[in-house]
Amino acid sequence: MGCARARRAKRATMPTDCAMLLIERRLRALFREQVVAIIRVAEAERALGLARALIAGGFRCVEVTMTVPGALDVIQTLCADAPEDVLIGAGTVTSAAEARRCIEVGAQFLVSPICETDIIRPSREAGVVAIPAGMTPTEIMHAWRLGAHVVKVFPAGAIGGPAFIRAVRGPLPDIPLWVSGAVQPCETQAYLAAGAQLVGLNAGALPNSLIESGDWAGLAAAARAMLDEARHAAKVMSPAS
Repeated sequence: MGCARARRAKRATMPTDCAMLLIERRLRALFREQVVAIIRVAEAERALGLARALIAGGFRCVEVTMTVPGALDVIQTLCADAPEDVLIGAGTVTSAAEARRCIEVGAQFLVSPICETDIIRPSREAGVVAIPAGMTPTEIMHAWRLGAHVVKVFPAGAIGGPAFIRAVRGPLPDIPLWVSGAVQPCETQAYLAAGAQLVGLNAGALPNSLIESGDWAGLAAAARAMLDEARHAAKVMSPAS
């Protein structure tokens, strides 16, 4: 289901079977794409332009963090305007109230740097993919048992990178992992080879001069180049994932 269609539903909860079906569809789309663009900038207008440039460049999964001023308005606008095959998510969700607001404006997946039942539960009830964070094997398993659909390993680059993911996947082979935090496009292959299902790439890695000047066409081209690099890694590693 596309973001605009989900927004028109205007429901914070739905029948369990419908919610599960919607989550399954969104998970399939996320796992198919394998790469998510993460937007964390200081202005709502810039975030909106950057998101549109990323989509024009080929990204089909975009996360807008709640640290962006006016993030909810940005998410709502993107959910209304984005093509049906694009997933728009909310990131840095740290409270139940934020989770509910993100769901109300149409976010299709919620990403959090923490792990709270009050964030996971409303997501599941609304058919929204819940992606809380965990660092250690204990934290990852705890998030999974609370109902996470995917567990975000953050900051992946600071805690051992692909080697850490490979070590964790040994005892926890069935928990889908999302890695983000100082992850570069050129590292995508290594993370996927180590067993991660999703890789979050910071859109701030795109040329700052293009972002500052609002050169959206230039940003779309740069986004396409970044995604091509990541997708090449994804295609190479997908049979082993």
